[in-house]
Amino acid sequence: MSWWLGGLIAGVAAWLNDFVLWTKVFTKGMDQYVTPPPAGQPVNMGPMMVKSALLALAFGVILAFLYVRFMGSLWAAGRGGLAGMEFATVLWLPTIAVSTLGTGVWYDRVRPLMNATCWAWLIRMNVAGIVVGLLMK
Repeated sequence: MSWWLGGLIAGVAAWLNDFVLWTKVFTKGMDQYVTPPPAGQPVNMGPMMVKSALLALAFGVILAFLYVRFMGSLWAAGRGGLAGMEFATVLWLPTIAVSTLGTGVWYDRVRPLMNATCWAWLIRMNVAGIVVGLLMK
């Protein structure tokens, strides 16, 4: 399978995972972080969902591109889902984890949001990594 098609499929999986996490899992206590719309204007989720889907597709394609370039350097033998998880976690640790946890030190009031974002990114990256690893075998 071509890397870009695998990336698009991984992007869809990442978007579905993100949708479930932020609508079903990370809901308690997050109401205080909502930015209300201007007075009299309803919340229009349609454009926000499209923007989120496009960003997830771009994320999946970039992840697949990088995975194909670096899959020979991974420790996981036989490639596949475990190699995809290894690659995704190696990317997550220095970029997302250190960034969000480090920022949470200074912004004490939003630490729950930063922690939720940190773990949501780990799950999202591992879901996309498993899909890319299985499709790029």
